[in-house]
Amino acid sequence: MRLAAILVASAIAAWAADPPKDVLQFLRSAAEDLADQNPNGFLDHFDSNLPGIATLKDEVSVLAQADVESTIEFVSDEGDDQQRDLQLDWLLRVNGGRPKHQLVQCRIAKQGKKWKITELKPIEFFAAAP
Repeated sequence: MRLAAILVASAIAAWAADPPKDVLQFLRSAAEDLADQNPNGFLDHFDSNLPGIATLKDEVSVLAQADVESTIEFVSDEGDDQQRDLQLDWLLRVNGGRPKHQLVQCRIAKQGKKWKITELKPIEFFAAAP
């Protein structure tokens, strides 16, 4: 049986409010889909017009064949109930190898009642090879 560690935590300065619960759950769900080798579920968290979506699809299809562990901490969170700009401290370990660590810039926006990732930099972070 495959084990995957997933952690989404708030590391925002004490003066800042924690991200809304629905934002935490949204990112937790994305990380779980990545760890569960569910590339379609992971990609469903993204706007289909995201710049670089083809590259992301290619990278995630490779990760779907791997054991993936993610740890995501919020560094910053700004916005409202329709759009948020996030800086995420993301640690990604593939097949038990050396972890990759990156500050990831992410914009999410509500599309209907669901959050979608509309910007993500760098997309290359999700490449399976270091």
